[in-house]
This record gives sequence, structure tokens and C-alpha cells, in this order.
Amino acid sequence: MFRTNTASRRAKFKRLTSTAKSLRDSSRGVALLSVMLVSLCLITLAGVVMRMAVYQTRDRARYEVYKDEFAAAEEALNKSFAHIQFLITQGNPNFFSEVEAMTPPVVEGYEFPYFTITQTFNDFETVTEGQWQDLTLHRLRYRIDVTAQQTGSPSDRFSHPGVSLSQNLEITYIPLFNFAIFYNPTMEIAPGPYMEVDGRVHTNGDAYIQSNSGLNFLDRATVAGNLYHGPHPDSGASTNNSGDVTFTDGSVQETMKHSSGSDTSNLWLDSRDSDWTAAALDRWKGYVRDSSHGVRPLNLPIPVVSDAHAIIDRADPINDTYSLKQERFEYKADLKIIGDDAGTISGYDKDGNPVDLTYPDPLDPMVTKSIVETNTFYDAREDKWVTAIDVNIANINESGIYPANGILYVSNEDQGSNSGVVRLVNGAELPSSAGGFSVATDDPIYVQGDFNTINHTQAMVIADALNILSNAWDDALSNNYSARHASMTEVNTVCIQGIVPSANASYSGGVENYFRFLENWSGVEFHFNGSIIQLWESQKATGLWRYGNPVYEAPTRIWSWDSLLGGINPPPGIPRVVEITRTQWELGYPGSS
Repeated sequence: MFRTNTASRRAKFKRLTSTAKSLRDSSRGVALLSVMLVSLCLITLAGVVMRMAVYQTRDRARYEVYKDEFAAAEEALNKSFAHIQFLITQGNPNFFSEVEAMTPPVVEGYEFPYFTITQTFNDFETVTEGQWQDLTLHRLRYRIDVTAQQTGSPSDRFSHPGVSLSQNLEITYIPLFNFAIFYNPTMEIAPGPYMEVDGRVHTNGDAYIQSNSGLNFLDRATVAGNLYHGPHPDSGASTNNSGDVTFTDGSVQETMKHSSGSDTSNLWLDSRDSDWTAAALDRWKGYVRDSSHGVRPLNLPIPVVSDAHAIIDRADPINDTYSLKQERFEYKADLKIIGDDAGTISGYDKDGNPVDLTYPDPLDPMVTKSIVETNTFYDAREDKWVTAIDVNIANINESGIYPANGILYVSNEDQGSNSGVVRLVNGAELPSSAGGFSVATDDPIYVQGDFNTINHTQAMVIADALNILSNAWDDALSNNYSARHASMTEVNTVCIQGIVPSANASYSGGVENYFRFLENWSGVEFHFNGSIIQLWESQKATGLWRYGNPVYEAPTRIWSWDSLLGGINPPPGIPRVVEITRTQWELGYPGSS
């Protein structure tokens, strides 16, 4: 009995032991399988991670290449624009062919498989919006298309099409006669009597505006700096709030004064106001703009390295650059009249060949007449005697001795202590066979009597300084202020001259005293139709502006921009300013246009 139970227990134990072993073996298999499955998952995950890392690295490399190609394409556009701008401002004689021949810039590590510059417009058009709205101007438009591709590593590891950009640019030529007033750089205007400005106004710098009895601007006004009510800080003048100043909004005149109840320490709405930009647009509907509205200085019609006065200075054929030769009036003129310091006056044609300035009197062939003579008179503003080459316009008409292209250049040297100047006399009727008549000089010029009043034609007078002598002027009385009484006179021309700017508490005289007078004009009308253009500081006539005895008293000013001088056809040789702007910009496809 005892042995039977023992055997039974042994058998049972053996079975339990066998079962446990089977369970242990089974657990080991499951664990091994689990380890294998986990390892497989880890290996798969590692592969995925590695593939993602490779993709991310490649995408990052592609993005870096794209950014670099974008920058290279942009650099090509910038350099192309700068090159065209240089050709324009330097007056390159082969502008169109040089633009057509332009190639992409050399940028290390990049190539430009596609590069074109296409002219899309070259004609006159009437501007319909913006700063030059309603003007008919000559415009050129170009489109630059470029594709940039990076060369070498890392771009050689994958296919990439490059980056393509396009840029449109517009070149606008603006003849100065389109403006009633054009000032460079700063304009001051503070008339005593009531004054209207009929025509466009532009200044390349700040504008300081006030009036005593009222001042109305009847057309668009653009200021490349800031617009201020009040005097220039260097003028020594005091602020005058007695007269209103208004600008048109296209339909009615709107004052510069703040509306009643405005919370401001400034009585006038100008660039000093914190809300000026929006308030000006709201009040004048875009007819008054300054730098805050995007107005920028216009490039003057000269090489950027030169003073604007250079266009009237004597020629220097050896040292003058090509671009300066295109603008200097001595090079432009078909007739040149030159006076030396000994008082000898000589004439030359455009090529330097002598021109006889005398001719037989049509009424008496035995009598010799001349288109020039020499006279001396006193200039009270300069406080000195001057010796003038008097150019007799009536004799030019009578003799037929006139410039074929309508441009006359005159230069006179000083005669001892007397300043050498130029005077235009008997100019009521101008030569018009060339479509107009322009006179340029590096000297102060004096226009005596009516000018361009018969058969009104395109005309321009451009000089170091511009003086008006009335029909009543008498050289013999020039040194006697009490005897210098003016009579009504009319001048119709585009005027370009210099000024003596405000400085050290001395006022420039402002636009209202743009014309230099030497007579008592009190109660006498001076009629002017044309453009008032100031481009430089006077270099010869540098006497400060002075009012009253012994210099002058102001006339009754009846001035207007001359519609005859507007339009497409300008006076011969008129300088023009140029504006170069970028317009539409696009990101395209390689080779697209």
C-alpha cells in the first residue's frame, strides 16, 4: 500500500515536471518570437527614419538651392536695371543697341540659360494716373526675363529647373516746359500781392509756402521733400499767416488751413502734421503730393557727376564727356556768338567755322548793319557796371543770320572791372523757321522790352541769371533809381536760370521774385506766359535779393503757364528730366516670358 502511493506520487511529480518543462520551452519560444518581432519593427522604423532623414536632407538641399537661385536671378534683374539706368542718365549714344546686346551678369556658381530684354513700348502716351496724370509724355518700357541655375554641389545631386523672374521697367521723359514752376532743389514762395499759379508745380526738395494777400495753386503740385507753410529757416523772414494758401482738388480750391476745431498746434495742414499723408490725399484728392506720397526727386538733364550749371558753361572738347556734350548748349547751338575780354565779338557755326555777324542794310546796301553790338549800363542789384553783347533779334530776322536748328549760344567775357553779360533787344518777334527760338548763355541775361509777343512761337531763355528790363528802360538812366520808371511789358518764353538761395538770414526772393527787376514797377503790369524753371545757383550774378530803393519795386504780376508751350513740341534744345521706375514683377517658369 505504501509502495503503491509512493509510485503514484512519483508518476504525478514526473508529469508535473514534464508539464513545467513544456511551459518553460513554450515561454522561451514566445519571448524569442517577441524579440524577433520587436527587432523587425525597430529595423523597419530605423529604415523609415533613415529614409525620412534622406528625404529631409534632400528637400533642405533643394530649398537652399532654390533660395540661392532666386537670389541669383534677382541679382541679374538688379544689375540689368542698374545698367539701363546708367545708359539713360549718361546719355549713351547707342542706347537701344546696347540694351539689345546686354548679356546676363557673371555670378560665380550660377549660369543663366535664359535671359532676354524686350522692348514693349516706345511712343508718346497720355498718362492716366499717378504723378504725371494728364501729361502726354514719351515713354519706353522694357521687360527683363531671366532664369538662374546653380552649378556644382549640391545642385548636381538632383534635377532642378532653376528659378525664373521677370521685371518690367518704365522710362519716362518729362520736358521741363510741362511745368509752370520747376525748382531744384528747394522752392520758396511768399508773394505780397495776390497771386495765382496756373500750371503744374514741382520741386526736387522742400517747399516753403506762405502769402500776404492770397496764393492759389490751380493745378497739381508735387514736392520731393516736405511741404511747409511758412518761411525757409535760413531766409530771415517771419511767418505770415494773413493770406490764405489754397490748392485745387481737381474741381475746387481747398485751403491749407486746418478746419475749425482741429486739435493741433499748427494752424496749417502741412508735412509737420502726424496725419499729413492721409489728410492731404483726403483734402486735395492727390493733387498735392510730397515724399510721403512717393514723390521723388527727378534726375536733372545732366550727368550725375556734374553741377546743372554745366549745361550752359563753355565747352571743353578735350575733357567733356560724351554725355555732357549731349547737354551743353554750346555744342547744341547752330550759331555761337563769343565775346573776348578785349571786347571783340565773333560768330561761329556748330562746327566752329566763322560766321559773319554783319550784313548790308536792305534799304541802303552801302550801310552795314550787325546782329550784335556792345553797350554798358548799371545793374543796381549787383551794384556794378556791366558790358553787354546786345543781340538784336529784329536784325537776326532781317539778315537771315540765324541758327538753323533754332539754338543760339552767347558768351561774353568780363571787360576789365565790368561784368560781361548778354542782352536781348527788339525781341517782340522771334525767328521761327526752326519751329522756335532758344537762347542760352553762361552769363547773366537781360531781356529788354516785349519778347515773343508777335507771331507767338516756342521760345526759351536759359542763363546764369535772368533780368527783365521794361520797354521804358534807358541805359543812360540806369544809375538813377528815381528815373528808372518801368512801363508795361510782356514776355512769353520758357525761362531757366539760377538763384541766390536763402542763407544767413537773407531771403532768396522766392518764386515771386524769380525775375530780377531793376526799375520801379509799382502799379505797372508785367505780363508773363511760360515756365519758371530754376536748376542751379547763380555763379556770376551773385548779388543778394534786395527790395526797394535803390534796386526795384515789384510790378503787378500777371503770370501764367503758357498752353502754347505745352504739348509734345518743345522749344529747341529744351532740357528734359527722366524718371526710371520698376513696375510689374513676376515669378515665372524657366524660359517663360
